[in-house]
Amino acid sequence: MTDTAVIVVSYNTRELTLQAVAAARKASAGLDARVLVADNGSTDGTAEAVRAADPEVAVLVNADNPGYGAAVNRAAAALPSTHVCAMNADVVLEPESLLTLRRFLDANGTCGLVGPALVYADGTPQPSAKRFPTLGLALGEVVGLHRLVPRNRWVGRFYYEDRDLTRDALVDTVSGAVMLLRREAFDAIGRFDEGFWMYFEETDLCRRLQDRGHTVALCPAAQAIHQHGASTRQTSVRQVEYYLSYVRYFRKHHRRGSAAILRAAVAASTLARMGALVVKYPPVDRRRTASLRAKEAACVRLLRSLGSAPAVRTR
Repeated sequence: MTDTAVIVVSYNTRELTLQAVAAARKASAGLDARVLVADNGSTDGTAEAVRAADPEVAVLVNADNPGYGAAVNRAAAALPSTHVCAMNADVVLEPESLLTLRRFLDANGTCGLVGPALVYADGTPQPSAKRFPTLGLALGEVVGLHRLVPRNRWVGRFYYEDRDLTRDALVDTVSGAVMLLRREAFDAIGRFDEGFWMYFEETDLCRRLQDRGHTVALCPAAQAIHQHGASTRQTSVRQVEYYLSYVRYFRKHHRRGSAAILRAAVAASTLARMGALVVKYPPVDRRRTASLRAKEAACVRLLRSLGSAPAVRTR
């Protein structure tokens, strides 16, 4: 059995995936580690390019594009290991980072998951840990308060701006961009909940780990570059999936009333957005008409999905 399985999840990010794989291979030096690319049905030749660039890297093609969590679950099942490093294709691990994270888990027996400090491509620090979202924070996001006042104290607290994260710290959740898991803990909680197709899968995972007595930590001595927004998925699709996952998370981990309030707020906000879209994208020509129809269709899909969302397993 391999000590560490490094799983890179990709979707139409060929060049970024090649960069991520090359960095992961270097970061694996000194470890018994294997790199596996879980490709979610890319049409840009990602899988073929990875195989051609490095025959030592395994490739698992998920033609059905099951989402991030499901891709990691499948890859973990295909590559038995003692530890699992799950990461996006837009992440470049710094040399020694993976070894540093492994040593952290060795030194902290109750820790089930640890993440590195993230930076942007220019070296600017990036938020790498978050608290679990509250209903107030979620409602502020839905109604647009955080866009109007992005530096408000609720958002600051959510991203731990009230704490020193330049040292090792226990946190609620780390960024899902890259994290190292103890396989035993990962398996014990049933791995990722595949009901989260995009967004909040790592928040749910960290919550379930802590419910089972494991800690979640940030280890800033390990560092990785994270290039935000590298996926080719459309913004309207992202927005639908984001709010569906938000509501699912609240249904799973909060009281029924809180989940119902958030669901109603998302529905009301979506209806208001549909009205505003007509003003913002007046159908005066073929291009604007097509854009308006696509955005309105995304809103309709969100409303229908909110109304038909199945019950989820709670803690």
